[in-house]
Amino acid sequence: MSLPTIVFLLLAFPILSTNPLGAEGYDPISPPEAYRQSLLNGMEILFLTRSDERVPFVFMIKNGAVFDPIEKWGITYLTTLMIFEQRENLREVQIQRGLQELNADLNFGVEGDAIYFFGSTPREHLVDTLNLLAEMVVRPVFNEEDFQQTRQRVILEIEVEQQHLGMVSQDLFLAELFQVNPYAHSVRGTTESLSNLSLGDVRTQYRKLFMPNQAQLAVYHSGDRNEIFSALSRHWGSWIRRNPLSFTFRQARPPPKQRLKLLDWPSGESLFRWGSLGVERGSRDYYALKVFQQYLTLCLPTWATQVASRNQIQASSELEAGRMPGFLQLNVQAPPHQLIAYYQKFEVLAKELQEGQIDDQKFEEAKRLAYLEMTDSLSEPLSALYQLLETGLYNVGINYLTNYGLRLERVTLETFQNAVRKYVSLEHSVLVVVGPVQYLRAELARIGKGETPR
Repeated sequence: MSLPTIVFLLLAFPILSTNPLGAEGYDPISPPEAYRQSLLNGMEILFLTRSDERVPFVFMIKNGAVFDPIEKWGITYLTTLMIFEQRENLREVQIQRGLQELNADLNFGVEGDAIYFFGSTPREHLVDTLNLLAEMVVRPVFNEEDFQQTRQRVILEIEVEQQHLGMVSQDLFLAELFQVNPYAHSVRGTTESLSNLSLGDVRTQYRKLFMPNQAQLAVYHSGDRNEIFSALSRHWGSWIRRNPLSFTFRQARPPPKQRLKLLDWPSGESLFRWGSLGVERGSRDYYALKVFQQYLTLCLPTWATQVASRNQIQASSELEAGRMPGFLQLNVQAPPHQLIAYYQKFEVLAKELQEGQIDDQKFEEAKRLAYLEMTDSLSEPLSALYQLLETGLYNVGINYLTNYGLRLERVTLETFQNAVRKYVSLEHSVLVVVGPVQYLRAELARIGKGETPR
């Protein structure tokens, strides 16, 4: 999953040009050149050369929120947050002061599959910044007072998020789609699951997930690589390796029929989220689904013109593919009297594509947009580090980047149609509709849809 995110946002798409993006080929992509060195404890450091004044870095743990125990959802996020904040009196002040004096910035992200610390620093302060990060990660201090304060703050943040229909609808969508699979749960957990946690749970989760033989650090540098490696080894090398957990979870299954969930929202806002189970990152069908995602995006402005006579639509199409199969998703936010009309547009499109009624020009443009999305990502230094690390996280190898364009080019109309038939199934999907429930229930009944019983 591209950059670390813990929320899903709806985006506004203006009317797009219908002109194709040009006929040039899908050139092989040159991935960032990285020199890999490993510490004796198994931690791997990837060195990339860059001479900018500020250089980004990404530290990744190949364990994530999928390892949250049942009824303790959010423990990985809470543990990572406590490591990040390090509220142990003077020690915290020293670390934060160190980052400020070094003019370094640092952030973190938690996903289902991985944990990230990332940021940037002046190139001359790279070693000092990363050694401060080592102090936080390798030797964290967890105490009861910090635990109580941090847990309560996250609970309050979740309570605030429950006032936003986008957050609430996404949580419901994931729960309905993934059911018993751990991707069903928000990485931040719920107010109930967080209330079940103790300081002992934090310490246990740290020992289970944070280990050097499951860690990679990707950094840009412009100095002597061996000298930097030696300086980092003194701080990161004391981290003790442990046996990693087995990545084995119950598989999500497509719904036997469409699950329709209605959620009352009295503010006058309304949206729907449609989605179905997708593929893992290493699947050969991933590329056809990337093309479908872009094809769907290209259709949105036309729908806005037809439904609302406007030049914008507040919507997004998503494709998430992780170590396990992820999901396809279409999100549309619109006035209640227009919302179901947008869903009908999507139903018509899905059926047309399954029958082979594919717009050749839009298909080629969608392929090109998928290619440009990757090349643009690799041209941005921090994003390129993520792309590089994720080739290992998802076990796809560096050729995933090198041959990305070639594999997109090999997506034919036939393979595209087959992928849509297989994964864009209206019958085996989840539809979450949020808004004035009485009105929307009647609108859905008009097109033959009834709410799935609890």
